[in-house]
Amino acid sequence: MPQLSRRAILRLPLAGLVPPLGSPSPVVAVPRSRGEVRGLWVTRSWMTSSAQVAQVIGDAERHGFTAVFVQVRGRGDAFYAGGPDPRAALLARQPSGFDPLAELIARARPAGLEVHAWLNVNLVAGSTAIATAPQHVLVQHPEWLMVPRPLAEQVLPLSPRSPAYVAAVASWSQRHAAQIEGLFSSPIPEGAQLRLIDVVAHLTAAYRLDGLHLDYIRYPSPDFDCSRAALDAFRDAIVNDLTPGELAALDQRARRAPLAFIDYFPARWTSFRKERLTRLVGRLAATARQARPEIRMSAAVWPDHDDAVRRKFQDWPAWLRSGVIEAVCPMLYTSSAATYGGQLRQLAAHPRGTVWPGIGAFKIEPDEAARRVDAARALGFSGVMLYSYDSMTGGAGRPSPYLGTLQRRAFRASSTASAGAAR
Repeated sequence: MPQLSRRAILRLPLAGLVPPLGSPSPVVAVPRSRGEVRGLWVTRSWMTSSAQVAQVIGDAERHGFTAVFVQVRGRGDAFYAGGPDPRAALLARQPSGFDPLAELIARARPAGLEVHAWLNVNLVAGSTAIATAPQHVLVQHPEWLMVPRPLAEQVLPLSPRSPAYVAAVASWSQRHAAQIEGLFSSPIPEGAQLRLIDVVAHLTAAYRLDGLHLDYIRYPSPDFDCSRAALDAFRDAIVNDLTPGELAALDQRARRAPLAFIDYFPARWTSFRKERLTRLVGRLAATARQARPEIRMSAAVWPDHDDAVRRKFQDWPAWLRSGVIEAVCPMLYTSSAATYGGQLRQLAAHPRGTVWPGIGAFKIEPDEAARRVDAARALGFSGVMLYSYDSMTGGAGRPSPYLGTLQRRAFRASSTASAGAAR
């Protein structure tokens, strides 16, 4: 694999990151043959003390997991040392030298567990608890905040640094909490991408990670992103395709109607947003593999691939085909066994690379979780993910009946199955 300087990574064009099918790429996943992946998602609430870290690793080892996916960036904050993001507020009561990720890696190695750093990429704040730390991305760069289309005409005349700007987006998000999880940073501005590249560069250089796991690597809905930064970037992307007369007419219209360019070119606007997100994924993968060529790149994704591409602009089938992502983890979070089975069969019928189905343990009983693990195995998937540790644990210092049942029913025997070319 050719070695790229960090400067070269930052300047890589999209075409070099997501090549046509069959084209070579310096950033594609490294082929490997490994046993079954039994992944455990560990939320940041279990990364706040040494005792918690010890319990997580002890439970994962005792109950047959092979990898822990630990949330080290939850809302634009850091559950690790250094890097551009501020230290997480949940760590405020710990000594300044406490590094939960370093401690977890140190405990995971002798336990034979892989450690994957789980990053919430675009989701950077809750809508009711807006970040105030000076180092936080939305404090430093409120202009990168994603703006929904229904709010555009209200907030675009405001300065992004006006408290009313962020407050308006937060209020809208609160009113639509069933559809949007919080405040999102846009993947469109170049500066926003570079900041995320810095996060990944720091993590992969400073820690012996087995994997990097991207979550919330998507747009909240087709209504996003209508921030001034995104609209200006779209104009810049298409300006060379317009005649001087067309450009002048659209510029004049945009002074009265800020969404003029995206309304005039709706298909290109859709493609533009999808391509910017795919470009970000490629650049993050290139950065991670520059530091650690064997790192496993994975992403938590919307389960229906057509819906993911059409509504979230999350083209994960293309990410798998190109090799920038080695594995995807479709979030099959349903209480219905029939719905889960249908989703699983749909994924199996359209093989696009390595898929580790994500099982929503928080919605089902442990016996049902074990059945869902077995169903994934029966269809040839090379691994599964369980969400999440906090919904399965017995609490601080207590045994977990849920994990015990899962271990007896699904994880008792060591797997020697090769991941190879399996789904």
